[in-house]
Amino acid sequence: MQQIKISAWGNSLGLRIPRGLADSFGIQAGDVLELTPVEEGLLIKKPSGKAYRLADILDSFASSKAATEVDFGGPRGEEIW
Repeated sequence: MQQIKISAWGNSLGLRIPRGLADSFGIQAGDVLELTPVEEGLLIKKPSGKAYRLADILDSFASSKAATEVDFGGPRGEEIW
C-alpha cells in the first residue's frame, strides 16, 4: 500500500497518482476517471465505455449511401432565394 498527500487545488482537493501506478493502469495526463464513494473509501477507475471522436463517427458513414440532392423546382410564390 502506498500513501499520498492530499493538496489544496482552488476550492477543491487534489491528489497525485504516482507514475508507477499510473503506468500500470494506463492512466495518462488528461484522462477522465470515475470517482465513486464505496463503503471502504473511494474507488477511482477508468470509465468502461468507449470514448468516441466525431471524426471517427463521420468516417464510419459510407459516402455511397449518402442521400442525393433533391430539386423541388424554382420558387412558386414570393419566396426570396
